[in-house]
Amino acid sequence: MSLQTCPPCLRIVNFLIILLSLFTITSVHAENLEEIYRKALVNDPLFVGSLHARRAAEESLNQAQAGYLPNVSLDIERTETTQDVISSDNAVFAVGQTRFPTNSYTLKLTQPLFQWASIVRIRQAEVESKKAEIEFFKARQDLILRTSERYMKVLAAQDLLEFSETEKVAVKRQLDLAKGRYKMGLARLTDKLDAEARYAWVESVSVENRFAVEDTQQELRESTGELPQNLNRLKNDIVLERPEPEDLQAWVDIAMESNPDILIARYAVEIARHEQERQKAGHLPTLDVVARQNYRDTGGTLFGGGSEVKNRDILLRFSLPIYEGGMVSSRSRETAELYAKAKQDLEQQTRLVVRKTTAAYHGVISAISKVEALSHAVKSQQRTLKAKREGFKSGLNTNIHVLDAERDLYQAKKDYAQARYEYLLNSLRLKKVTGNLTEQDLLAINNWLE
Repeated sequence: MSLQTCPPCLRIVNFLIILLSLFTITSVHAENLEEIYRKALVNDPLFVGSLHARRAAEESLNQAQAGYLPNVSLDIERTETTQDVISSDNAVFAVGQTRFPTNSYTLKLTQPLFQWASIVRIRQAEVESKKAEIEFFKARQDLILRTSERYMKVLAAQDLLEFSETEKVAVKRQLDLAKGRYKMGLARLTDKLDAEARYAWVESVSVENRFAVEDTQQELRESTGELPQNLNRLKNDIVLERPEPEDLQAWVDIAMESNPDILIARYAVEIARHEQERQKAGHLPTLDVVARQNYRDTGGTLFGGGSEVKNRDILLRFSLPIYEGGMVSSRSRETAELYAKAKQDLEQQTRLVVRKTTAAYHGVISAISKVEALSHAVKSQQRTLKAKREGFKSGLNTNIHVLDAERDLYQAKKDYAQARYEYLLNSLRLKKVTGNLTEQDLLAINNWLE
């Protein structure tokens, strides 16, 4: 009995097919950019490493302040003494061997009163703490951009694979048509050979694109710790917005004030200046107050019985370095050169930021123009391909004309898709280079995914 003759069986099969389809749809969850970013926040090694670096930098201020706080130490000693009195001119001392213990306890407190190097180090550590905060802020922006770039690279690779697969189907159809027309004597041998050669080339490109998808997925895995299975795609109707304000110099001015790399370089200059001053302080005197209490219990001596002594001392200690083999002078010269280098690094970073700001600004403008132009190009290539196919059927065009038109169509589609991704990424780069990139910008792009 077949399913057609068993309506209840047919209904059961249809129900199972629908149930299986629903299970498949719900089990394959497409991740969006926000979900990928949330995973990267806790799994991206570069970002997590920057978090630990910031926490480590916070301790530098505590260490610097500790250099100007009281230093308290406790020393405990126990000595076992054995004496052999071999001879003595003093008749009071007996000749022979004695053994006795000595216990000593010393509690000492040292409070620096003037140590210019320690004062400078505290100021330097405060700057280092600010620098660490900016570095962590930069790491957060880097993660937003890096995650977005890797996400878009996966989508772009998937687009290329789909385009090549579609082109392969179209070329295969044209190849079959050329073979049929050749057998019927309606086409030349070159038409069939051209189609065979183009099909082989498109097939190789498809294989290459398949590997490219896997590579971009592995690159995204570096941030999330797991391979993406299914990603939301970019909608067709994204809004192309020009930079606001539409003035390059205004963006450059913003970058000069808030670009993280410039701020970090400025802090590095200040740190280097403090380090130079700290090394020069090696020529300056230091002043400390020391309070010390000592208790000493001796079980015996050469002169007779033991003793128990307690001492309390308070002293003011002044120390003036005179000569240390030229070490202080050498370190001062070294830090002066490093200070000069830090200023050059700041200048280099400033010029680099100007270039990056200019490139990102023009990148947004050009991407908008490319998206609009390539959108028209895709439509024109579609009409051209349709005309070439009709011309081939009527004998006005050769097979190579049709194949070239198909190649041009899919190249236009590829360029159009890439231009849309570049628009989004250049928009993020422009905000990042000016120090204004936030999670809200990433979420705005996430709203354009489906």
